Formats: sequence, C-alpha cells, structure tokens
Amino acid sequence: MTKEDDMRKKREAEIKAEIENDPKVKDNQPVGLDEVNTATRLLDKNYSPLIVRKYMSFGRGWPLWIGLICDVSLSNLDNVVQDFKENYGDVEDDIQWVRNFCGALSQHLVDTYEEVKPGCVEGVAVLWYVDKMFCSSLWGDFMVHASCKQELFAIINTLPHI
Repeated sequence: MTKEDDMRKKREAEIKAEIENDPKVKDNQPVGLDEVNTATRLLDKNYSPLIVRKYMSFGRGWPLWIGLICDVSLSNLDNVVQDFKENYGDVEDDIQWVRNFCGALSQHLVDTYEEVKPGCVEGVAVLWYVDKMFCSSLWGDFMVHASCKQELFAIINTLPHI
C-alpha cells in the first residue's frame, strides 16, 4: 500500500466519521433539509438531489455515467468507483462482461452507502457506452419512477452541450 493509498483511506475514515456524527444522520433525518419550520409533513420523504458523474477512465475511454439519489455525503464517490474498477479487473471485449460489471458496480454503490446510513440510497444508475453498445443497470427510484429516469437522461443529454 502506498502513502497515497494510506492518505485516501484515512480521509475516507474521516468523512465517514463526520457523516456518522452528524445529528441529522443519527436521527435518520435527511441531510441538507431543515424541516423545523415546515407547515406540513410532506417533506418526511428523503430529500436527496440527483447527481450524475461522468467517468472517461474506463476501458478505452468509453464514457461511463453514474447517477445517484442518496442521502449521505458522496465526497468519496470517485474513490469508491476507482477502487471497485481496480478490484474488478481489466475491461474485456465481451457484452456479458460489460453487463456484469455494470450490475456489480450498481450493487457495490448501494452496499457502500447503505453501510454508512441504512435506507439512504434512493436510486442508482450505472450507464456505460462501450463500442456501439449502451448498457444500463438501474436500481431503486430509477427502476420505478419515470420522472427519475427522465431527469437522469435529460442531464446526460445536456452534459455534452455545456
């Protein structure tokens, strides 16, 4: 293990400790939303903005997008994804391998953030364009809510034009 790896692991532990010590997290309250002054309890549902992150370092430069609706800090997302990629192995020119990778990464993201705060992951999308093929692995809200899918794909369609 290199010094850089040690520093990254230490920072991840610090982030996890910050999250766990947040009073909202301890009370299983949504992060980033103050419900004290709300007139109704319509906001009891988790309030988690969708993020979409694009990675170009996978395979031979094919774009991979990750969409997450999650109630905890995602500051370590890049490290989580990179560590998973390194442990999963080299990209293979095989359709089934790509499908397995997307599904395993999707499950890994769910497991990683659910470990920090149970019930915090509302939706995960792993989308990968590889050599004239698009593979998607959806979980949670992305599987059942058309509005979540619409927002995700609208963002992905907008990104190249920014």
